[in-house]
Amino acid sequence: MGNTKRILLVDDDDDILSQLELVIGKEYEVATAMSGSECLAAVAAQKPDLIVLDVIMDNLGDGLETAKKLKESPETADIPVIMLTSVNESYDFRTQVDSGYYPNNRWLDKPVKPDTVLKEIKALIG
Repeated sequence: MGNTKRILLVDDDDDILSQLELVIGKEYEVATAMSGSECLAAVAAQKPDLIVLDVIMDNLGDGLETAKKLKESPETADIPVIMLTSVNESYDFRTQVDSGYYPNNRWLDKPVKPDTVLKEIKALIG
């Protein structure tokens, strides 16, 4: 693992975290969190280079509210965020939500292949 860049994976689904960690961990240092509050604590403890964040965790807006808090803070505003969502069939967050309110760098629909997430990470941080 010659790359020292750190990725924080945030999802309340153990299976998704495990799949993503297996693939992404081959090229990056990986940390995981299972809620918005765990995400914010992990970011405070050791700032990651990028965050992959699920939209719906503890509640409907947990991931969105976490992304908003990250982008509003000067200490974390520069961290790229990839949002994962499985609800775009019924509610397309990419077009319905003001991007200024929930800023992020990429939206990916679940189910997402870990290789697809890895490709997006590379596009954002190398």
